[in-house]
Amino acid sequence: MFEGLLLYPTLGFNLLRNYLQPTKWTWYSRIDENIVLGALPFKSMIKELIEKENVGAVVCCTEEYENRVVWKAVDEQEWRKRGVEFYALPMTDFVGTASRSSIDKALKFVDENTQKGKSVYVHCKAGRTRSAMFVACYLMRKNDWYPNVAFEFVKLKRPHVVLGNAQWRTVNEYRRYLDHKTGLA
Repeated sequence: MFEGLLLYPTLGFNLLRNYLQPTKWTWYSRIDENIVLGALPFKSMIKELIEKENVGAVVCCTEEYENRVVWKAVDEQEWRKRGVEFYALPMTDFVGTASRSSIDKALKFVDENTQKGKSVYVHCKAGRTRSAMFVACYLMRKNDWYPNVAFEFVKLKRPHVVLGNAQWRTVNEYRRYLDHKTGLA
């Protein structure tokens, strides 16, 4: 319930910051050749994301109700209608994270779609925490980076990202999993 009460004020904050500082507080940011990290996309952005950013898949890190209650937000059906693959990786706003197995499944989805030559739009409501955590895990796996290096790279591309304790814990646990998987742990 707490998260639902804060949905509109925090979304409004992001809209206002984007309006007042469009170059400093962008709605989305290209992270690398495969990933675009951003906030909850609106229907008016679909064409730009598909044509300009070559988005062919979406990893949605919001809870289902967030897409449903925000006016003109793009939901799964709308993406699929446009020929864009969709993967739900739901996490609670502010404090939510994902399990290692959920992250692995979402990364497999990313791999499948980037191998088709498409970019993947990874988003939560603001594109600052939940989706940034997932993108840090993606970068650690792709580049064999440590958590701080992956996060600093994301922050370089999207300065307003921030991870809380729960997200840092997940990112560090995912690094340990990667090390164990490759025999480094």
